[in-house]
Order: sequence, then structure tokens, then C-alpha cells
Amino acid sequence: MLELYLLEQLLAFANHGTLSAAAEALHISQPALSQSMKKLENQWGVPLFDRQKNRIWLNETGRMAASCAARLLEQAQDMEEQVRAFERSRRTISLGACAPVPVDDLTPLLTRLYEGVTISSEIRARDEELLEGLHKGRYQLVALHEPVEDPGLYVQPFRKEQLFLSLPFSHPLAERDALTLREIDGQNLLLYTKIGFWYELCCEKLPNAHFLMMSEQTVFNEVAGTVAFPSFVSDVVPVSESMRAQKKIVPILDEEVHVTYLCACRIQDRKRFAPLFRALGTVR
Repeated sequence: MLELYLLEQLLAFANHGTLSAAAEALHISQPALSQSMKKLENQWGVPLFDRQKNRIWLNETGRMAASCAARLLEQAQDMEEQVRAFERSRRTISLGACAPVPVDDLTPLLTRLYEGVTISSEIRARDEELLEGLHKGRYQLVALHEPVEDPGLYVQPFRKEQLFLSLPFSHPLAERDALTLREIDGQNLLLYTKIGFWYELCCEKLPNAHFLMMSEQTVFNEVAGTVAFPSFVSDVVPVSESMRAQKKIVPILDEEVHVTYLCACRIQDRKRFAPLFRALGTVR
């Protein structure tokens, strides 16, 4: 039976080129590594090395074997991760989301619908990362902000969000009834950083803006309500009366800041999450 540790040692030799260097990287003795390589040759019944006095190197068959070993070890690691993720999924629902709003929407629903199950969540800036995590079992559910065509997924839209710019009434842009990102670019802006894809979108679309970045939500809310810097607000989060008294809320026209969130799971998990998708209903 093929033993993975032998493949790991063969690959280490291929990567390091000498027995001494490979043995040092593996934290084993050089004689032990040499015996492992002989064992592998005996098991397969083929020579993997060319040998001279005080020197050993992979032959053509050995190089091909090392290449196969790399693929098998990667598959073995992937299998291990999937098994562990499956076991976690029996006791935990892991949600990956592209922004805070979907987390705020989905977490209370999941807590109510799946009693006794631990709900965990994390925010990622890119949908690609979320989809990879979903397929590999790191997440059981993901919230995306871009359409996805994947026959292996069940996808349902559930929430819209739009960004506005909050401006002191004394700011020159406060005279406007609507703005574009291009018109906002170059301004001094207060920006909360833990907002998933919104953060990268702001940095990409406003390359000339000067950001005062803050990572604490409570502090950001306090500062945003008092300082003269403009800041972004969402139509999902109610604006307080005190802020409305000090700031003008101006809509942004660009399509990029008008988002529809989608909740997705793997097809095989659709039955498990049917109560959630029914509760989400139509797009809000």
C-alpha cells in the first residue's frame, strides 16, 4: 500500500536536489531518507535514481514520479480539508459574505431557523473567494454581490443596497441633488474599512480621493456625525435625525453602488436551507 510520507519525502528530494538538503527540510536523518527512497523503489519495482559514489539524483522515471506525487499530495490535502469541513458543517453553519448588510440579514434568520447550531460568519472582499470557499466546504452559505452562473449552486436574490454620500451642508457638493463617483473623486472622505467589497470598490473608483480610514464602527459613526468630511451611508441603515439635521444625504448615480445581494448554497444543500430561502422571500 502506498504511504503518503514516502511521496512527501520523494517530493522533498525533488525540490531540494540532495539527500542532505531534503533530510534537513524534513527534519529526519540522511540515512533514514535514503532508506525511504530505496523502499519506494522496491515497492514499485522500478529505479527512480541514478547513483554514483556519494551522489544520487532522480532519473527520468523519478522526475515523473515526483510530479505525480505532488498532484497526489495536493489531492490528499484537499480531501483532508473537505472531510474536516464536512464534520464542522454538521455542527456549524458557516456564512461567507461580501459585505456587512448580508451578515446582518442572514445571521438572525439562521439563528432562529436552526436552533442548536452554531452560526459563524466572515466577510470577504471578492465573490471569487467566497465561491471557492463554498465549493471546498469552508462555507455552507455565501452572500454575493454579482450574478453567478454555476449549475452546482442554488442562488436566490434577497436584498438591494444603495450608497449615498453624507455631506455637511457647508460642503460645495451639498448643492447637488445627485452625484457620480467621478465627481466625488479627489475629495477628502471618511471611510469605514470593514465593509467587504465596498472598500475595494471605493479605492478602485476613487483613486484620487484622500481617505481618513477607520476600523472601529462605533468610533466611525460618532466621527461621521460630527466632522466636516463627507462619508458614505447606506439606504439599508437608517440615518439618525441628528445626522439629518447636520448633513445632506445625496444619492450616487453609478450602477456600481446599486447592488442586489444573492444568497447561494451548493445544490446538494438546497433542501437543508429551504427554510432560509423561503424566509428570505422576494428581493427587499
